[in-house]
Amino acid sequence: MQGSAGEGAHWSSRAAFIMAAIGSSVGLGNLWRFPYVAGENGGGAFVLFYVLCVILIGLPVLVAELFIGRRGGMSAVGSVVKIAKAEGRSPLWSLQSWIGMLGAFIILTFYSVIAGWVIAYVVMIGGGLFTSIGANGLAGLWAPAFESLTDEQVSAKLGELLNDPSRMILYHAIFMVLTVIIVMRGIKGGIEAAVTWLMPAFFILLVILFFYALATGDRAQGLDFLLGVRIGDTELADGTIRRGLLHGIQDGSVISAALGQAFFSIGLGSALMATYGAYMREDQDLPRSARLVALADTGVGIVAGLAIFPIVFAMGLAAGSGPTLMFQTLPLAFHGMPFGGLFGLAFFLLAFFAAITSSIALLETSTKWVDEQTKSDQRIFSAGGIGLVVFIIGVGNALSQVPATGPNGEDQSTFWNTWHPLGDIVLFRNMELLSFLSATTDIILPIAGFITAVFAGWIVSTSTAREAIGFKSEAWFKRWRFLIRWVCPLGIFIVIFYSVLWLPYIAPMIGVGTS
Repeated sequence: MQGSAGEGAHWSSRAAFIMAAIGSSVGLGNLWRFPYVAGENGGGAFVLFYVLCVILIGLPVLVAELFIGRRGGMSAVGSVVKIAKAEGRSPLWSLQSWIGMLGAFIILTFYSVIAGWVIAYVVMIGGGLFTSIGANGLAGLWAPAFESLTDEQVSAKLGELLNDPSRMILYHAIFMVLTVIIVMRGIKGGIEAAVTWLMPAFFILLVILFFYALATGDRAQGLDFLLGVRIGDTELADGTIRRGLLHGIQDGSVISAALGQAFFSIGLGSALMATYGAYMREDQDLPRSARLVALADTGVGIVAGLAIFPIVFAMGLAAGSGPTLMFQTLPLAFHGMPFGGLFGLAFFLLAFFAAITSSIALLETSTKWVDEQTKSDQRIFSAGGIGLVVFIIGVGNALSQVPATGPNGEDQSTFWNTWHPLGDIVLFRNMELLSFLSATTDIILPIAGFITAVFAGWIVSTSTAREAIGFKSEAWFKRWRFLIRWVCPLGIFIVIFYSVLWLPYIAPMIGVGTS
């Protein structure tokens, strides 16, 4: 099987690129991380900071990555090398793309495992729903998710999955096979065809869930949790400590969280956008396309929060449950609601669509580089080979999530769930393999983004950047040039400094911002 994704391949239309780019940036994190981080960092004030960070940092870097890709017309690495040589600069500037490509590869090794959990819940909730319909006809649509189970049994479903490594690996394998098949079919026959169907379905499901949440959930408390501005710390009825704006500004966490969310949500620093930008046609409006991608990504995060928290609060569940929100809290919510099986299935299908459109972008980043080096269109070898390596590492990630103590108290300790890579370093202390790899990408992707901003702002000449981007007015180009030269490097440096040095080392040493 082969696909056209080599040099000279292009998106068939601007809409196709927009769908693919939005799909690459909208992922599982949008469905729980943005709402949770917003609610825990001042609510509406955080959202305001986040939007400002998207405008002042995320969008300029996104424009930079897209123009690098389109100007070079090659893989993320090849495009930077090509531009650097044309500017009479060192090809070592491609370090940014090497780091980003490595980051995308690492992300896919654990992202596919989490996506496998999503598939598991699609199977569990969908199977229960169809069983109910088979027994009761259309009246079965009224049934809640996990109809025959108790609350305790529903909460235990995630633990049951983690205690069954064979099932985790199976779903991880299914997800990777689907990802590889799409990518090996190339841009038009694979990625473009997939996102053309998946993204409209994603948005339809998101809108349906949004109105369902507003109709059946606690709208007032959900809106207040996500968008209400809190100056001081408050404690919710479920015990969640909601940090206020003053706390966040005092210790720098709210600004750093907003910068980090803006950066990671759009997928910057991972070479994704430079790779997708390589397939853009010269007549496509790059600045407008970048604005649409940033707007859609931000909007999905906000709407997802408004589709989740009213349901959570209506059922009296804990909003501050972090990563378990998707796999424990929400299933409990759907378990206690009419039509919970139907809308629970819709939610996890939504999550699956978000996961697969992101994963194909992550795999395409390194696949395009391999194709470029081998000068081959036989993507079954590049996408398939990389996918196999991702799968093997993913097996280790899955095994690292198996609890060391089984449900009946038995010892389940293995090398994988007791190994803590670089565990003597504060940044990675007590982290198993999956958490370690996730934390590693949290560090290396901002570094790649920082280098990208410096390269686009200081290494690429003004005339080249002006021509490559194609702003409608000189005034807008000058604004972008100022932001990418000064604001973006400083903002990204703040994120790196806060997360890598301040939070784990300096703050505990001097006793500041640790409460």
